[in-house]
Amino acid sequence: MSLFLHGVVRADHPSAATRAKLVTWQDLAVVVSEARAPTQRDALAHLELLSALVVDGSVVPLKYGTTAVGEEAARTDVLAASAARLRTHLDRLAGLVELHAYLRFDEDEALQAVYEEHHTSWQVAGGLSTRILAGEQVAQHLVTWRRTRSDALLAPVAAVAREQASLPDREHTEERRAFLLPHKEIEPARAAITALKHIAGVEAECVAPLPAYNFLTEPANAPTPGTSSRWGW
Repeated sequence: MSLFLHGVVRADHPSAATRAKLVTWQDLAVVVSEARAPTQRDALAHLELLSALVVDGSVVPLKYGTTAVGEEAARTDVLAASAARLRTHLDRLAGLVELHAYLRFDEDEALQAVYEEHHTSWQVAGGLSTRILAGEQVAQHLVTWRRTRSDALLAPVAAVAREQASLPDREHTEERRAFLLPHKEIEPARAAITALKHIAGVEAECVAPLPAYNFLTEPANAPTPGTSSRWGW
């Protein structure tokens, strides 16, 4: 029977066996479920399962849709083949979870701030190529301003984070970051980010706890080595 592989935990993870089926090998276990045609709901369930597990212990997340042809393949091709790196990841992530912070800035206020800082160097006259270049410069200045502003606003979270990483943005005025935090710091970090909503021109949101999608520097055993996604490996 083909299996979906969700993530790798220690075989003695406190709650994994009560939440899902485990395939074990020595001190490691991979969380599995019966494979079927994947759906968006299954992708969400995959994320929800890993987010629940990470509260009680280290989890190395697998990319959604990773499969094995059966339990023996899961043992040999995932756990046994990558045991050393999996143990390294699990040790390093002990007590840590990922938090995503999303900041969105009012575009008019951001443009005004950028204009006040850089207007003397802007060239608004000239041909089409000059105007295109000016537009590109404005966009670059917006990103720089947004990142500097975000550094200041998220400094309390960064101060307690073990690591942080930039996430792909969607707009020039949106900052998206991932932080690797001790689990005990999640609620203080959530409160600090929520408090940013009271600052004029700022919208703030956070999602946590999450498995360490963005802090696995050496993927252990992926169907396509070297690739990664928001779902893990």
